[in-house]
Amino acid sequence: MPAGLALLAAALAAPPAEVRPNATLPPLVTYELVESTRSVTPAGERTVSVGGTVVARGGDARWELAHGTFPRSSATSVVADRDGLMLLDGEAKAAARAAPSDFADLFLGRPSDPGSAAPAVRGVSAVLRKDGDGRPFQDRPTSRFRLEAAWTVVLSSPGRITRVKTEATGIVESVEIPEAQTPLDSLHRLLPTRGAAREALDAELAKVTGLPVFVEISVTSTSSTEAPGIPSGVEPPPKPLTAHSTVTRRVRSLATRPGVRGDEARVAVPEGFRSLSLDRLLVGRAMP
Repeated sequence: MPAGLALLAAALAAPPAEVRPNATLPPLVTYELVESTRSVTPAGERTVSVGGTVVARGGDARWELAHGTFPRSSATSVVADRDGLMLLDGEAKAAARAAPSDFADLFLGRPSDPGSAAPAVRGVSAVLRKDGDGRPFQDRPTSRFRLEAAWTVVLSSPGRITRVKTEATGIVESVEIPEAQTPLDSLHRLLPTRGAAREALDAELAKVTGLPVFVEISVTSTSSTEAPGIPSGVEPPPKPLTAHSTVTRRVRSLATRPGVRGDEARVAVPEGFRSLSLDRLLVGRAMP
């Protein structure tokens, strides 16, 4: 066989070249993320959990749930980039732009129905302070932060005033891995607060540096009701009701590898997804 044909045959028979890492591309980080809330109330016990795989690259990220959807929506994954967030409904192949506050609101439960009750938030206090070293995360040192917060929600309606006093205490442990940090690190969605309490907690939780790999916050709420204007002794006041919740966030199995061409697709909206308004992905809205 002529030498030229031999070389051509050898080239065709050789396996395709492997995709090689490129030092100029951002590294790719993957980890498992689970966030859950376990609540014990007079009505019983309930646990709500969302978890799946996060892929991070150059400050962008995608969180794909292993099963189910994000609260109050049909979204099965979320993409975070410099422009905000995109909620993705994998079954309907639909995407909706959302602000970080919109995403956090999904975890806060349904807002109160408008009516005669006028909620007010009072007695707000929130402090986050550094608390030394945390437990090692995959042989990496961590920093520990301790949160202490309290607030009271007052609901006023004709002939009735209800006060719900809430206290929250807990710890946040974070690790310095700059290539893993993205907008999905926000802890604002972990605590169900509104108004002045939310503003105070957001400001304190924003002080956490690094990637939060472990969070555990204990929340206790006590509600009491009084009826102004009704003579005392007519009937005994209702007993205060107490609810307790434990909020957790855990990161596991974090891995980093050098970047390669095509990684950008792993933190982007997949091809073929149509763009919809956010309300079309909320529960109760029919998809066409």
